[in-house]
Amino acid sequence: MNCWKTINFHKQYGFQRILFMSSLTMVFSFLFLYTPTIAFFGYNSLNDNYFLPFMAAFLLVYPAHKLLHFLPVVHLGKKIKKSIDIHYGIFPLICIRAADPIGKTQFIFALIMPMLVINTALVICCFLFPHYVHYFLILFAYHFGMCVPDFIRIKSLWKSPRSCYVEENEDGIEILVSNVS
Repeated sequence: MNCWKTINFHKQYGFQRILFMSSLTMVFSFLFLYTPTIAFFGYNSLNDNYFLPFMAAFLLVYPAHKLLHFLPVVHLGKKIKKSIDIHYGIFPLICIRAADPIGKTQFIFALIMPMLVINTALVICCFLFPHYVHYFLILFAYHFGMCVPDFIRIKSLWKSPRSCYVEENEDGIEILVSNVS
């Protein structure tokens, strides 16, 4: 296989820029969705009960996000490297990386799966529990901002050849094409 393109996210974007874009996405998605949602569910009074379950859900969004990245590629076994690092003594960082080449479609599906599942579930919960719509909107915005690095990777892969393969390293991804003569 030949390398079609190498994308180094640390050089191209940097951690601070990705964090800034994620934070802005969180804030703007909450602001953009809050007013129409409250207008739609305005006949209900909002409750601030169940704050502790909300905080637990807030803490569980990240592991659920990573688990949903892993589920579409779990059958690949040793091609997927998994690790957990602890930053600053308390923040777990779960890393799931395609160490061997996997198909572009499967890689994109693994990237978009958490956004589809978690955000759809949160929107459904808005309709099922309208008194707590503000909690679900906060979780939605938080998770939507968490998906920004996934969107950047999908954008980078979008114009790559259809039958290419993707391999990840610490800094980014390599897009590989088979060398058929």
